[in-house]
Parts: sequence; C-alpha cells; structure tokens
Amino acid sequence: MRLRLYLADLGHNLLTLSSDVYPLGVANLATYAQAQLAGRVELEISIFREPQDLKRALDDLAPDLLGLSNYAWNEELSHHFAGYAKARERRTVVVMGGPNYPLVDSVRGEFLSALPKVDAYIDGPTYEGERAFVNLLERLAQSKGRVEGLRDGQIPGVDWFDHARGVFHRGGEVERIRDLDEIPSPYLAGLMEPYLRTGYYPLMQISRGCPFTCAFCNSGVRSNSRVFAHSIDNVKADLAYLAERVKPEITLCLADDNFGMYERDVELADYIGWLQTSYGWPRYIRTTTGKNKGERIIQVMRKIKGALPMTAAVQSMNPVVLKNIKRDNIKLETYREIQRELESQGMQSYGELILCLPGESKHSFLKAVEDLLDAGAKRISAHQLMLLHGAELANPEERAKFGFDTRFRVVARNIGDYTGTPLIEVEEMVVATPDFSFEDYLETRVFHLLLTIFHYEGNYDEPFAFARAHGVKPFDLVRHMQSLLARAPQGFTQVIAEFLEESRQEIFRTREECLAWAREHYAQLVEGTLGGNLLSKYSMLGRFFVTQDALEFLRLSIESALRQRGTQYGEDELAAVIDHLRGVVLHVPFAATTAEIRRWSTQFDVERWAEQGYARPLADFRLPERVSVSAECAPETKALILTKVGTFGEHASGLGKFTRTLFARDLRRRLVRERAADAASA
Repeated sequence: MRLRLYLADLGHNLLTLSSDVYPLGVANLATYAQAQLAGRVELEISIFREPQDLKRALDDLAPDLLGLSNYAWNEELSHHFAGYAKARERRTVVVMGGPNYPLVDSVRGEFLSALPKVDAYIDGPTYEGERAFVNLLERLAQSKGRVEGLRDGQIPGVDWFDHARGVFHRGGEVERIRDLDEIPSPYLAGLMEPYLRTGYYPLMQISRGCPFTCAFCNSGVRSNSRVFAHSIDNVKADLAYLAERVKPEITLCLADDNFGMYERDVELADYIGWLQTSYGWPRYIRTTTGKNKGERIIQVMRKIKGALPMTAAVQSMNPVVLKNIKRDNIKLETYREIQRELESQGMQSYGELILCLPGESKHSFLKAVEDLLDAGAKRISAHQLMLLHGAELANPEERAKFGFDTRFRVVARNIGDYTGTPLIEVEEMVVATPDFSFEDYLETRVFHLLLTIFHYEGNYDEPFAFARAHGVKPFDLVRHMQSLLARAPQGFTQVIAEFLEESRQEIFRTREECLAWAREHYAQLVEGTLGGNLLSKYSMLGRFFVTQDALEFLRLSIESALRQRGTQYGEDELAAVIDHLRGVVLHVPFAATTAEIRRWSTQFDVERWAEQGYARPLADFRLPERVSVSAECAPETKALILTKVGTFGEHASGLGKFTRTLFARDLRRRLVRERAADAASA
C-alpha cells in the first residue's frame, strides 16, 4: 500500500513569524513512520511550514492524508486548512495532533464536535504522537486509504467524533517512547535542509517529560512526569550537522522543559562549548532551564560560555498559590546564591511570574517581583494566565473552584489570509480572581511594562546602579516611576496611555465577541495599529521608538527619588550616566543608527565603572579633564541586527520577536575614546 502524506506544522507569517523554529514535531512523525512501516507501507511524505506552500500543494495534488499540528497559536489556521483540503478532495483523511487538546473527555467531545472536517485526533500519551500516528497509518493502509476504516474498532491513541450520532470515541492509551533514538533524526534524514537557509531557528529536543506537575502548564500532566531522552551521541550528531551548515548568528532552540538539570546536559554543554570554539555557533540558546539542581545548571552555563541565560520560572512565591497550582519552587536563598555565582561569571538569570494565579494578590505578586529583583534577576517576565487546553487549570472543576474571571483576546501577531478568508487566533486568559481585581491587573501590567522597558537584561543598568548606590533599589525606582507618569515626556506618556487603552480594548467576554471585533478591525490588526502582544509591542516602542524620551524620564525619576529621600548626589555624575546611554544605545531606524558614529564629551569614565561592577562610587572614575568619546557599531553587531530586522521586520511586533534571541547589550555601540583636542581637530 502506498500513501501520500502532507504533514503541516503551520504558522502565521503575515505580520511576522508566529512560530520561528523548524517544524520538528511533524518531521519526527515522518522519520518515525518511515522507520516503523518500512517494507509494509510505502510513504511519500511532504512537510509544510508555510500556509502558502500547503495551499499550492493541495491545489495541485490531493494527499491521502493531511496531518495538522494544533497549538494555541495556529488552531484556527489548522482548522481552516482541514476544511480547505476536504473541499478539494473529500476522500482526503484529515487528522490533527498536538498539546492544544482538552484533558477531560466531555470537553474533548465538545472540542471535536466543532471540527466537522477533522476525521481524527492524535492524542497519544502526553501529546507524544509518533506511536499513535503509526497506529492510524497502519489502519488506514489496511482500509486502502478509506476514512471509514478508521471507525472499524478502537485505534490506540486516536480519538474521533461521530457527528451523526453526537458521540465522542476515545482511542485508549499508548505507551510512551522510552528511547527517543527510536525516532530517526530529521536532520540527518535531510528533512530540515530546506530550512537551513531561512530565518527560522533550528529546534532540537534532547529529552521529553517533566517531573513537575504544574496545573497551569500542559506539560504538567502526571503521565508526562518521567523523562526520556535521546542518546548523547545522537544529539551530538545533530548539533554537528547544524554547526557545519547554519550561520553563527542563528539561535539554537531546545524544546526541553528543564535543560541543564540532568547529568547528560553537562556532557552536552562540553560539546556545545567545543562547537562554539570551532564554529562560532551557537551564540545564543533559547530554552527553559531546570527548576532545581541550580549548581548543575550553573556548570552547564559556564561551559556554554554565556550563550545560555538561566530562567527562574518561579511563577509565584506565595505558598498558598504554589499549593493551588501544585508547584515546588527553588528556595529564594538558593536563588540568591545562584545569582551571586552567575554575576561572578558574568552571566545573567531571568525570573518568570504569572499574573492572577489562584490565591495571588497584587501585594504578593509585587512582593515576588521585589524579591527576585533584590536577588539579582536582570529580567522578569510577568506572563498572563492562559487557560490552555491540556492544562489542569482549564478543566471545568478548576475554573469553578478558583473563581476565574476570564476574557478572550486575539493571539498576538497570529492573523493572516491565505485562501481568501481572514483567519484570527483567539486565546482565553484570566484577568481577575477573588483575590486579584481587574484594576489590580491593569496596575501591575503598567508596572511590568515600565520594568520591561527600563530593567530588561540590564539594558539601562548604569542608571539603576547609580540609584542603587544612593539607596534606591530597582523595584522602588520603578514603582516611583509609575507614580511620576504624569510628569514623563509627552512621547513616553503617550506610549503608556495607548498601552492602557489597548489593554482594555483587546479583551472580550466571549470568543464570538472577540472574533467579531477582530474581523471588523482586521485592517488595523494587519497594519499593527491595533493588537499584538501588548507588553512586547509597547516595551519595544518605549525602548526603541521613544528612546530619548525614555532616558529623560529615567533621569527625572532618579532625581525625584533621591530628592524625596533627601539623598545627596552628584548631578554631573547622573548626567554623565544618561549621556553615556544616549551615545551607546541603538534604536530605530537600525540601518541608520548602526551606521552612525555618536560623539559626546564627559568627565567620568562610565564604561570602566560598569566594567568593574559598580563596586566603587562613580566619583572615583572622574577624569582629570573632559574628554570626547565616540561610539560606533561593531561590524558583526550591525550584521546581526540587520539580519534579524530583515527576518522579522522593524515594526514593534517584529522587534519583539528578534530581541528574544539577543542580549540587550547586543543592541549597543562600542566606545572609542579620544582626547577632546584630538576630537576637535577631526
């Protein structure tokens, strides 16, 4: 039996790449199916990332089976192409799979009943689809490609809905794959070759499973608690394949839930360090680091030479909340010890929190932010609580138990029109609970926006260090800034006002209301005047579009905080710090600012003060006389930034995507010192 398969991991690409990694999931399905069915079923498999490519293929030749991935960011897109494929050839079998699938059977039935063009859902164990997919292909081959054959008895790991009778059918359990080497490498099989010369990032998965059972996460189901992995040799082979083929500036992404927490990660880190020396790649690794085993994670980070930031995904530091979400956190003192070690190694760590978790209050949330900042976190992400299919908190019982007040909004940047029908992705989020009012929600969102603009990876580290040296902590400074917003320069004030307006405007009580609004305002969503990830969008506007106003507001806020405390400080010192940032920080338009040489005069060596970790007062770095300083963009920095801009665009949404794969200090000019007299004659 011969089967033609189209496997599609689609992402929206109208505004920017909604998913920016290689289609590893469907590629794994392809290599596993070919290996398991070799000699029994002949498979002709094509893989698709772009909606336009899938449309052309469907228009040209119908497959026997279309497989579509299902995530929160491509649900409507996949649903649409299920219908598009059926409209061209009703005999095409359409299956979906992925983590965006409810846990409760009654909700699963409702979910599939709304998808009349989807013949089956690959459930598998904890969303691991390879074995269930092979089970389906075997049945399909036995039935000569007839969809009716899928109904002849249960298929382990495959669910379906009988629309005629309104009955949900569950396929039963499938054992997990314990040795991931059973899945042949899509890289070595050549399936990823078309993506090597694109702007997509290579994605690898070293291990599957997570020992933590967090109720907000669709990796937290208990059947996913055991961790299984690829062999070290196979991972090394894939890494070598990539190192020999991708550009050094291309980010490496790992789909692991707890990278760095296991012994094998140490050996792999050694190998990655060798690749960095030999090939200059990878410069940046995007992944989720482990939630404990801090010493091992530090060891891994050392070996990877600064390319891997550590993420402290604590989500909350309130004991009541942690019990409600079934979460165990690293102790704060342990985190402080890790942070001190990271700072000594010149490395950074990040903190992650979630708004409106059950039992959280505004006070406890802000206290967690303060504790993380005091411990030395350089960036804190305050995510919104999404009620994801496949996560326990989305179950009906949990919703009622915790009194969630939810709203629907357009998934940031995830819209498009690929066949003549505008498609809009929608997500459900919690905006209030009995302990966290909607006004609290808005206030903390503004606070987090300010924190992201000014304290992101130490992008404005020098003025924060100046304030800290005079007794004002980062948390207190940002809270003070929030109280002074009425005094901010007009350009910056407008950014905050528009953020608040859109934060209220973007949310709706029902999915249908959200979709109706989005269709009415589709042109503005495309233009970017409405929608997007608002925190990302407005932090990009604050950092890169009104940069000078932001720096002036930062100066004004530090002055105000120090005067309010009656603290003596050198006004010329603070002015020198702000002038330094005005000279080195890059902003839009990047083509112009990366080419520009900036010059200014100063009587303080701000750069050396920063290089020495702000251990001594800035006054100790006063120069004998004023000097002229110039700053220019290094050629490799310019090339890196312009490559990213070319891939993602220079609008706020695009910048939000590409800055995720750069350190904030990568977006600076480098200094060249000159004596004032020399500069004057130049």
